[in-house]
Amino acid sequence: MGELINAILSADDEYLTGLTNKGTLKRAYKDMESGDISAEYGDSEIIVTVGGEKCTIKNPLAESKCSCPSRSICRHIITSILWLKQNSDEKQETKEPEQKGLDKTLKDELSCYPLKALEKAMKKKYYNEFMRKAQIGILPETEETTIVSVRFPDEEVTVRLISPLEYSSCSCHSKELCQHKAAAILAWQIKNKIIEPKVLETKEDSLIDEAKAHDTAEYALKFLSGILSDGLVRLSENTAEHAETVAVMCHNARLADSERQIREIGSRLEKYISHSPEFDSKKLYLLIIESIGLLKKIMKAESAEEISKYSGEFKAEYILSESMDIIPLTSRHFSSLDYEGNIYYFINKDEKSENKFLTYSDIRPKFYEGNRSNSKYTSAPWGLSGNMQDIMKNEIRLKSPRISNGKLSSSAESKAVILGKKDINSSCIYKNVYIDFVKMVYETFTRKSKNENDRLVFIASEKCVSSEFDDITQSQKVVIEDRYGNRIALKARYRNESKDIVERLDKTAKIMMNNPGINYVMFGSAYIENGNCYIYPIAVYDDIYVSKMVQKTHYISEVSGAYVYFEKLFEEVQSMLCDVIQCGINSFDLYTQISDNAQESKKMGFLELGNMLEKLEEHFRAKNHTYSNDNSEIINLLTKIYMYLQTGISKTEIYIALSNLKRSE
Repeated sequence: MGELINAILSADDEYLTGLTNKGTLKRAYKDMESGDISAEYGDSEIIVTVGGEKCTIKNPLAESKCSCPSRSICRHIITSILWLKQNSDEKQETKEPEQKGLDKTLKDELSCYPLKALEKAMKKKYYNEFMRKAQIGILPETEETTIVSVRFPDEEVTVRLISPLEYSSCSCHSKELCQHKAAAILAWQIKNKIIEPKVLETKEDSLIDEAKAHDTAEYALKFLSGILSDGLVRLSENTAEHAETVAVMCHNARLADSERQIREIGSRLEKYISHSPEFDSKKLYLLIIESIGLLKKIMKAESAEEISKYSGEFKAEYILSESMDIIPLTSRHFSSLDYEGNIYYFINKDEKSENKFLTYSDIRPKFYEGNRSNSKYTSAPWGLSGNMQDIMKNEIRLKSPRISNGKLSSSAESKAVILGKKDINSSCIYKNVYIDFVKMVYETFTRKSKNENDRLVFIASEKCVSSEFDDITQSQKVVIEDRYGNRIALKARYRNESKDIVERLDKTAKIMMNNPGINYVMFGSAYIENGNCYIYPIAVYDDIYVSKMVQKTHYISEVSGAYVYFEKLFEEVQSMLCDVIQCGINSFDLYTQISDNAQESKKMGFLELGNMLEKLEEHFRAKNHTYSNDNSEIINLLTKIYMYLQTGISKTEIYIALSNLKRSE
């Protein structure tokens, strides 16, 4: 009986609210004032009569019962406990325990609750989301009194953890261990350092079936090898359909990247079969070789975990961040054959962040129901009201933003608040404006790119050299020069979606040529084409104070002219090998070309490339003396040479572009 009395005396309002709710507790206080209450004390329980109902009060209190129809802790039970606290005969004999913080029994229960049980209750998706937030320090609001109250603001759910834990309550009204109760326990354990979130892994989908992945990769490799062996001239009419079948097999084996590559191969094969003018044999060859290289890595992988490194993802993986302040830059309308929509550009105020530039896209298929893709107005995401055009006028703080390769998700988990009118003259913008074009090209293209936003740049010129419109390509080209004499061109094709920026670019160029002292800051995407670096313009700013920008280091471009010859060699070898896709390995007989390119490679110092080409020639010649249709060695060499050439071309084009900055456009 002593334990029961102590439990009754320890039950404060917080604990009783956890047993039921605030409304029931309030009603119980009113019922207790009626005075129509009596009690009979037993050995281990107390029978309390409240009005016409009888309540059996037990230890733990959550196991108390009432004769009324309610199956939960009703107002009669709460009234009984309140009355017993006030009128117990043993109150004077039993010292009322002083409550100082969390009850030790509850603390022990919370500390020992098994993680596996919490994971199971939370389920994979909810658990993964919880852990991603926890790993960056985002946890639900927790308050400790004699119980633990945990609030999930995004879900408008409150959990009250009491002892015994199985009697804890949740505003979702679940009597079982729901995902909210499990998350509340886990949050308490993390907060009290019972476990560290950094050592916990999210529960991803079940691992790839190793055998199935290997079998699928082998089958896909055989299919692609067959195309290389026979050539396009002997292509069967159903080869494109076969590619679709192989792509489905890759999907079922969870090989996402291989599925995408083979679908594209099938699409290009279909263009070849239909004699489409868009067909490019070089692109098809390079795609097949790249796909073969990936499939070989999958086949060599010795575990499901290793295969997953090469399998890719079916859906973009979004990384969670605690909060982020972003400044909207501009937007543009995007349109292609099948898709249309708007892209919005932002800059991160955190100058140390890996995600310097961020984009949010609302791009949909043109056949989207209601044709919403044609709308110039995008509804604001992240819990904001209005449209994006209005939102872009303000600085924004994103809470729990999801980011994938520099792209912001519109997930409901992310919330935004408006901080005020944006100021385009911000430190994060000044530090990203290039006034030295050599530095821009070098830093933009020599670093390992993680996403397409890494090619976004601000540039400020000293003067505008020329502005012209090419009637043949329907392109506007504006050549600008920096203070060191380096020149670069901004180019954009005249289309409906780019009409505004093309006209603004031309107008800006004329103003700069007529007024040498006026400077503008251009924002766009950098790319290299035919040995030159260009900027695809997205926005022109006349309100960024160029005079405040200080260039700490001047980059001097001293590039050897030999890179032009290197690139020419690489492209010639690549073009020669692309002929394989046309006639097929089994019919290829351009031995003299291979030999000449091998010798030329060695003369230029590319011994490894020369040796691989010589081996390739030997294998091709040996095919004349055998009936074997095994071309695996040749395909291995083609793959190695492709990787070598891709590395060589990507490096040489950067240095050629640097050397061409001094040339007149």
